[in-house]
Amino acid sequence: MAKHRPAAATGAMMLAFALSACGGGGGVNSTPAPPPSGTPITTPDPPTDPAPAAPQSPVVPSVNYDDFEYRRSDAAFAANALAAYSAGATGMGAKIAVLDSGLSDPLNQFTGRIDPASRDMVANRGIGDPDGHGTSVAAVAAAGRDGESILGVAFNATLLALRSDAVGTCGASDGCKFDDSVLARGVDHAVQNGARVINMSLGGSPSGSALTAAIDRATAAGVIVVISAGNDSAAEPDPFAHVANSPSARGLVVIAGAHDANDAIADFSNRAGGYGQYYLTARGARVLSFDQTGAHFLFSGTSYAAPAIAGAVALLAQAFPNLNGAQIVDLLMRTAFDAGAPGTDAVYGRGLLDLTRAFQPQGATSLAGSQEAVSLGSNGTLGPAMGDAGAQGTASLGAVILDGYSRAYALDLARTIGIAARAKPLARAIGGDVRRATQDAGGLAVSVSIRRDPAGQPWAGLAQLGLTRDDARRAHALGGRIAARIDRHTAAAFGYSEGGRALADMLADEEEAPFLIARRPGETPEFEARHRWAMALRHDLGRMAVTVSGERGTLLSGRLRGETEAGYHLASIDLEYAVGPARIAAGLGLLREEDSALGGRFGPALGGGGATTRLLDLDARLAIDEGWYAGASWRLGWTKADVGGALADGRLRSTAFAVDLGRVRALDRFGVRIAQPLRVATGGYGLRLPTSYDYASGAVGYELRRLDLSPKGHEIDAELAYGRRLGAAWFDANLFWRRDPGNIAATPNDLGAAVRFSMGF
Repeated sequence: MAKHRPAAATGAMMLAFALSACGGGGGVNSTPAPPPSGTPITTPDPPTDPAPAAPQSPVVPSVNYDDFEYRRSDAAFAANALAAYSAGATGMGAKIAVLDSGLSDPLNQFTGRIDPASRDMVANRGIGDPDGHGTSVAAVAAAGRDGESILGVAFNATLLALRSDAVGTCGASDGCKFDDSVLARGVDHAVQNGARVINMSLGGSPSGSALTAAIDRATAAGVIVVISAGNDSAAEPDPFAHVANSPSARGLVVIAGAHDANDAIADFSNRAGGYGQYYLTARGARVLSFDQTGAHFLFSGTSYAAPAIAGAVALLAQAFPNLNGAQIVDLLMRTAFDAGAPGTDAVYGRGLLDLTRAFQPQGATSLAGSQEAVSLGSNGTLGPAMGDAGAQGTASLGAVILDGYSRAYALDLARTIGIAARAKPLARAIGGDVRRATQDAGGLAVSVSIRRDPAGQPWAGLAQLGLTRDDARRAHALGGRIAARIDRHTAAAFGYSEGGRALADMLADEEEAPFLIARRPGETPEFEARHRWAMALRHDLGRMAVTVSGERGTLLSGRLRGETEAGYHLASIDLEYAVGPARIAAGLGLLREEDSALGGRFGPALGGGGATTRLLDLDARLAIDEGWYAGASWRLGWTKADVGGALADGRLRSTAFAVDLGRVRALDRFGVRIAQPLRVATGGYGLRLPTSYDYASGAVGYELRRLDLSPKGHEIDAELAYGRRLGAAWFDANLFWRRDPGNIAATPNDLGAAVRFSMGF
């Protein structure tokens, strides 16, 4: 038997052990001395509670719970419960059993939520509370939300009030007393009547065999038991709480320590000691609640930390009915705010109760109904041809995902698709501090480019950059190449760190102005890439010529979560026909990307694979007079993405073009070009996404959603280029303008100029 001990008393041991309400030990009174009669205690508005983090539970209410009542409800506010409420969790349907001095409801805070199985476990006195301790504890766990008083952590939960105080003891000056066998019957009654969590804001000597056996039966049924740590400022929890470390607990007994308004361990609270893995702290100092008369006071004791944790259990049990008791305890412990020494420590145990974190997805996340991994932050990066398609705000890709505890959340996948980083074509085209050398030996030509090391070391390392058409013509490759004439009709070239089209242009020996920014279709793979190797073979047939080229490279942008570089292969065949001053060419190409689609990279949930693009190229050039020429190029692409994950169908149609007017003479070169880099004209991804989930059966509902990958932005490049020979060197100047760079409408127009002076060595 036990008693309710006042602060100044030590409490006498009676029978086998003693239990005192408010956590045992007798160091702190459960109901501190009230202020002058009739004056309720209130607290000032606390600072704003952290906002709930996306994603959220699929059911999100429209009610604003962040109101005055929530902010003055110390236990709920300190636990960051707003995240749970905003996700739709209120404790409705979850049952909290409170073994204490009973329950009174003078403020109608529990109307309709006191379970009919509530009873007096000792006699036939009813559940009315003569002491106030049971009522104030129950209010912290589950007081209703009415906008006037306080709300409990689980304000819609059902209360199973089990009055357990010994007859006539609550009126004594040294407090209520509780008997081991009565508490054991109460635990069994709670389990039999469907309680998800049992709150015992009691303490004293170790639990007897009857109560230990009852706790064993409760935990075997998956019921969680929360016990106060005690109020003696001791280094270890109260002996009554030591049952948490027994085999009977099965890890489902939580020891509740108390922290204050500053998140520091309360001076009266027993510490975690050697029971840290079972110990969780919640607000227990100066907690606003009300007693059996309806008067509000600031209560202190680990008795008030325990029901906050019990309420948190009820919120999780309601929101995620798939969770068993062990998973709920594990969640609360894993997501606790790590106070004190890093990790589990001897003061705060696992840390401070934090419902915001508990309601966030934990562990690996996947699309419901599959094992496809999904990221909460980044599931894709669009390629330049897709531009700002993911930023238009017109598409929603709502999907149900499951976390490591198989909890369902709603996530808008569209918000996790990013735009490719803005390219810097001028820096790429100039190539920095590079020197070039070319050597011809009969029918064999060798060209190499080397760059100064950034640290100022001697010339070293082949530049990992592509070629402009002009560089190709002059064999000043930013890399290395070997070109050889096989016979008078056939020539071949092999290059390192450059593209197949550049080698093909070199073999065609066609000159143009030294453009840097506005590229013809096909000069690059249309996304930021590092060329690895390339080859080209050209065979002349009089008026006709056939060129076959290919290249291998890797993407420079769009890498997801540290993944390896995505590779690509590009092969093409071109047929060229010359009629007088005109030349017309048509070509077919095949671009195979291993882990990307037109330079865009998507995670497993959105397909995660590669893509195949079929290309049609048309090119025309007319020689006018005195070195003047006009030209036009057009590319049309059809892309089909590999099906996988939620991707049911992915098809894109893209276009690119360029129009030129220029003049090429021995001593100077001039040109103006207007070009559109490759841009998705139509198409997107058809995604079969999970949009509903049933916890009871695990059934998943699906809908077909479409991700439009045609951008709002429309890049157009205009460039003026001029070059002048100065002895063995060339002086080149370029002026360019880019509208909607990267096909991103919100990006400012890009205006720039470059002046270059180059010569061999």
